[in-house]
Amino acid sequence: MKLSSISILSAISKPKTILAIVLSISLLATGCSANWISVALADLPVLDQMALNIGTIIATLQSGKQISSAEAAAIQNISAQASKDLNLLATLYNEYKANPSASALQKIQNVIADLNQSLPALLQAAHIGDPALSARVAAGVNLILTTVASFATLIPQPSTHLVAAKVTRQQIAIPKASDLKKQWNQQVCGPTADAALDFSAAGCQLR
Repeated sequence: MKLSSISILSAISKPKTILAIVLSISLLATGCSANWISVALADLPVLDQMALNIGTIIATLQSGKQISSAEAAAIQNISAQASKDLNLLATLYNEYKANPSASALQKIQNVIADLNQSLPALLQAAHIGDPALSARVAAGVNLILTTVASFATLIPQPSTHLVAAKVTRQQIAIPKASDLKKQWNQQVCGPTADAALDFSAAGCQLR
């Protein structure tokens, strides 16, 4: 039995149609991936500098105001842990960019989850006695966490939810590196009622 030319064309066109759909979904996912990776990689160096500057506040503070050695060590620990996790996060983003995989994506999500758990716990355990200093450190930690949390919202979703995920991502404003610096300088290094703390905080500003 011979197939008509229409039947043959139909049989050929169906796989091509399916392939076109698959390629379209793949390109959409790749475009979203490129965007969320570039956003994160642009902001992560600024976040790492924030983490390091939390420790810098203590270094400059000690000449203008006394805090306990336990408080100083606790704040330095927050700074070190945040910097360590943010550097790991940057490494994982670069690895995913070079070789996208589900396992690499899961590692990124795990580090974000660890940051969301470890930094608040360290901040609470620090028991910083001075209210103004405590507010500065908390503001720095919160700025880091909220920015990293915004990265998580950009992570690509399964292909069946690509359209809904795209809409959700477009509604979320991720701060640029320059905006992060302004927020840091205002919230963490801005003036307070404590002259000694203000003098010390001048060294924490991001340029």
